[in-house]
Amino acid sequence: MSLSSVKQSKRHHNQIWLQIPYWLIAIIGLGLYVVFLITNRHPFDNIFIQLQEGVRVTLRVSFTAYFNAVVIGLLIGLIRAYPIRQIKKGTDVVRLIIFQISTFYVEILRGLPILVVLLIIAFVIVPSVIGFIGEAQILPSDVTIAWFVGNDFGTDTDLIPEWRMIVDGRINITMRMFTNEARAIVALSLTYGAFLSEVFRAGIQSIGRGQSEAALSLGMTNVQTIWFVILPQAIRRILPALGNDLIAMIKDSALVAILAVRDITQLAKLSSGQSFLYMETYLVAASIYLFMTLIGSGIVKIIENRLQQSSHQ
Repeated sequence: MSLSSVKQSKRHHNQIWLQIPYWLIAIIGLGLYVVFLITNRHPFDNIFIQLQEGVRVTLRVSFTAYFNAVVIGLLIGLIRAYPIRQIKKGTDVVRLIIFQISTFYVEILRGLPILVVLLIIAFVIVPSVIGFIGEAQILPSDVTIAWFVGNDFGTDTDLIPEWRMIVDGRINITMRMFTNEARAIVALSLTYGAFLSEVFRAGIQSIGRGQSEAALSLGMTNVQTIWFVILPQAIRRILPALGNDLIAMIKDSALVAILAVRDITQLAKLSSGQSFLYMETYLVAASIYLFMTLIGSGIVKIIENRLQQSSHQ
């Protein structure tokens, strides 16, 4: 064997060692160790059982808030991606006002910590809105309307309070109808909606104007051009950012524990406070969060690779 071939073989061998994902092997080893502890050691299995309810709450809050944030971000992103250059007609004035309101919303929500937004929405905005709606007189003061069609409509005041949609002409709404979990979802949706709006805006504006001009020249309307030409290409480009925000949402959902929502963090706090097993409890909680985020990262990576393969075909 020649000297050059030996050097190439060593170089190839070294490249193989450099390509091994040691970090992934370490995470898998740590995960297997935690699984072993949960399945074979007494404190860990009991802790995991106590945190199972929190997993469902965390996933429900995260995915519901993320779906809402994507819808909000897409709408705000579309508005901010096409600013008004000049005013020619009345609709341009409306679009300018909507654009300014959207920009105000984005700058405010992006400039506040998520925890502060949670507290403001839970203890300031929601009570204020409920109080305003409950005080509004929308029908005559002697009108009471039941929730269900099977109940009589009219002035019957013997109905169960929860069955009444309107009482004395006012909307029957109380603080108990708007749970802390719902308030947390609203806060996360609005905050991440502001973040995602910038992602969508950047993705839409990264598509060349020639794409829009070509679609319009073929007879497409502006809405068809955005929906069938611009958005599919923009989403391919921003998919990694969308995936990262989904993972960040799962992690930031731990903040809802401050509202006493029974997610993983809140249940871990309650469990450790009773048993004083802080290391064991938070090790299990951290492992659950890490497991969920790694699965999310893997799914996003698979989708991204498939989109890249389809774009090259």
